[in-house]
Amino acid sequence: MKNDEKQVDHVSGKSAEIFAKAQKNVPPPEANPHIRGDYTTRKIMMWMIIALVPSMLGAGYYFGVRVWGLYLVAIVTAQLSEILWFKLCKKELTWDLSAVVTAILLTANMPPSAPWYFPAIGSAFAIIVVKEFFGGIGFNFINPALGGRALLVGLFFTEMFKISWPDPPFNRISPDVVSSATPLEILNSGGSLSGQELFNTFIGNIGGRLGETSTLLILIGAAILLYKKIIHLRIPLTMLGTIAVIAFVFDGQNFFTADLNTVLGYVFSGGAVFGAFFMATDYASTPSTRAGEYLFAFCCGLLVMVFRYYGVTEEGVSYSILIMNCLTPLIDYVLRNRVLGEAGNQLLNIKWNK
Repeated sequence: MKNDEKQVDHVSGKSAEIFAKAQKNVPPPEANPHIRGDYTTRKIMMWMIIALVPSMLGAGYYFGVRVWGLYLVAIVTAQLSEILWFKLCKKELTWDLSAVVTAILLTANMPPSAPWYFPAIGSAFAIIVVKEFFGGIGFNFINPALGGRALLVGLFFTEMFKISWPDPPFNRISPDVVSSATPLEILNSGGSLSGQELFNTFIGNIGGRLGETSTLLILIGAAILLYKKIIHLRIPLTMLGTIAVIAFVFDGQNFFTADLNTVLGYVFSGGAVFGAFFMATDYASTPSTRAGEYLFAFCCGLLVMVFRYYGVTEEGVSYSILIMNCLTPLIDYVLRNRVLGEAGNQLLNIKWNK
């Protein structure tokens, strides 16, 4: 019996030793986005790029082929910045395409008249500072593309808010050519949009940023992401619905009197649709519970309208999402997932932390 006990102790100790050594070679768990079914991070990013292709093609059609050069500069700079960072840190490069997605999203938020060094500066900052300084993909607490845009707005405020109007097909636009007021300027001045103006806003034949003007092309890309189950509708619908409700309540002559063109004009213009589907749905910087996502999206929509009514510019989508990115840890703390058997809201599967 004693020999058997010694044998068991010996085997147990040896197994523990082998297990301990094996654990040294096991990489730590990856940060989100986690694998969902057959999707790896690389596949998710690949589908993001495919979904952004319609708006990129539309940017060239409306504002001239020159703008595709801005996308190229951003992509090359972002990828080189990531390679440089991994070399300096002596880490193996993952080639997960996240840098390419960040570069495309950043460029989509730039004016057509932006010089080549805007995407270069913004992409380098987004990748190295916003993303890699905090541990890389999945650890960034704000959307890297929006962080890069915020830097550019701080450095080049006037240039970043220049409005160039399209001259399709594929004609080069002149910087800061303003032929008429943008839809948001019309709405904020108390006017309303005609049917033709609303149609132009929907298809993208208006002045604005490169990737945000055509709601039609953005929705085509969003449909791809929804079909592949890369994103879901909770955040986009809640955010856009909040914008629509606030516009309906407060933008008419009296409360609850705004017409349909006014409500849709607030939803379609100013990058709201692009931000709702492609920016506010970032895995790493949004809440982890459904209730948290609804709260996050509602506050995004609310802040968008606050910025539009009282801000220096008529937009505010980017900063609304950035503010809520910073509040995501608090939302996750207050509205955490309920542990099985724990008291809490069973319908939403959450536990309120005090």
